[in-house]
Amino acid sequence: MSIPRRFYLPLGLGFLFFFVLPLLVPATVKLLQSGADKAEELGDVAASAVYQGEDGSLRMLRVMKHSTAQDDVFVLLDNDLQAKQLLGEPQRIVLPRAQLRQPARLRSEANGQLSLLLNDRHWWLRAPAQTAFAPMDAALRQRFAAELGTGVSKYAFGELREPGLLDVTSNTGDRYALYWASGELYPWAERLPRWQQRPWAQYPQTASRIDYADFDTDVAQYGMPMILLQFAQKVRPGEFERWPRLSVHSSADKQVRAAPKRYQPVSDGFVVSRQALREAGITQIATVASVPVQFSGEVLARNAGRVLMRYDETPTTAAEVVLQIVDARSLQVVWRKSTREMPQLLFDGEHLAAQAWPGGFYLSTGLNLPALVIDNEGQTLVDFQPQKRLEAASED
Repeated sequence: MSIPRRFYLPLGLGFLFFFVLPLLVPATVKLLQSGADKAEELGDVAASAVYQGEDGSLRMLRVMKHSTAQDDVFVLLDNDLQAKQLLGEPQRIVLPRAQLRQPARLRSEANGQLSLLLNDRHWWLRAPAQTAFAPMDAALRQRFAAELGTGVSKYAFGELREPGLLDVTSNTGDRYALYWASGELYPWAERLPRWQQRPWAQYPQTASRIDYADFDTDVAQYGMPMILLQFAQKVRPGEFERWPRLSVHSSADKQVRAAPKRYQPVSDGFVVSRQALREAGITQIATVASVPVQFSGEVLARNAGRVLMRYDETPTTAAEVVLQIVDARSLQVVWRKSTREMPQLLFDGEHLAAQAWPGGFYLSTGLNLPALVIDNEGQTLVDFQPQKRLEAASED
C-alpha cells in the first residue's frame, strides 16, 4: 500500500534511527559496547560532515545525540566511507541537558579544521591531524578575557558569505564577531563598517569570485530573479573573508538615470552601484554569460574549483528545484540536474543542505539524513539511500 507524500515527514521522524549504524560492519559495533556487553544508546543523527583524511580517503563524521533526565550525550562516529569501517574509538561528550532542544552544528573550516557547536553553548574544534575534538570555551575566555572573561551564553556560525565568522554572545549580553583563525574579535555592530573601511588600495592580491546578485529595479519582475556575477575582490592573506551581497539595477531605473556616473555596467542594460563595489574591494565585475537569469538562486557550497547552486526552474509556480555546478575558473556549467531526478534528496529538495570538500560536495536532506556525496563533476560517489529507508518504514 502506498503512503501519501504528506505522511513522509512524520514517518521519517519516527524511523530516523534506521540510519544509526548503516555504515558499520558488525565487528565495529563491539567498539561501542560497555563492560556489561551492552551497546551504548546512540540516539539520532544530530549533525554530519564529509571530509578528506590526510591519506586522501573520504571520511564521514556523524554526531549522534540522545538525552537522559540530566544530560545530553553526544557520540561522535568517524567512518571511512570507502572501507565502510569505523575509525578509532568514538568520542563521547556529556553536557548538562539543554532546556530547549538544540541541533548540533558542524562546519569545515578553510584550514582543514572541523568546528562543532553543541547546544549552541559549547564550541569544540578538531585539527586535521587530530582524531578528537578539543573544547574551546576556556581558551576563548583566556584569549579574549576583557570581552569574554565572564563566559559565553550563545554561539552561532556565520552564513556562507562569512565563512570564518563565529557569532558569540557573552554572559553579559554583549554580542561579538569572532574570527578565531585571524585572532580578531569585534563588537557585532562594528563588523560591517570595519570590512567596508579596509584600505583596499593597499591590498596586493585579488581573488576571483562568482555569486548571485538580486535584481533591484523599477521594472516589474515575477518571482525572485537572480543573476550570476563574476568579480575580482581584493584580499590580504590572514584576514577574514566576507563576500558582498550585491544588487543589480536596470539602466532605465529613475535613480540610475538621475546619476548614471554612480553606476557601473555589468551587462547590456544592467548596472551596479560603484559605491557598493568600492566598499567591497571589487575591481572587476561582469555577468556569467553561460548562466541565464534564474529564480530564487542560492549558492549552497563552494570549494577551490567548483560552486554548487540551487534555483527554481520557473518564477511563479512551485515547479522543480534544480541543482547546478559551475566551474569557478572557466565559468561553465559542468553539471545540472533536477531534484525530482534525485529521490535521495526527499521532498523534492525542500530541506536540502550542502557542504563542500575538495573533491566535491556532500548533500543532506530533511531530518539531518545524509543523502549523497558527489564529485566535482556531479557524479555520485556515495548514495545513502534515505528514500529507501522511509519506504521500508512505511511498509511496516
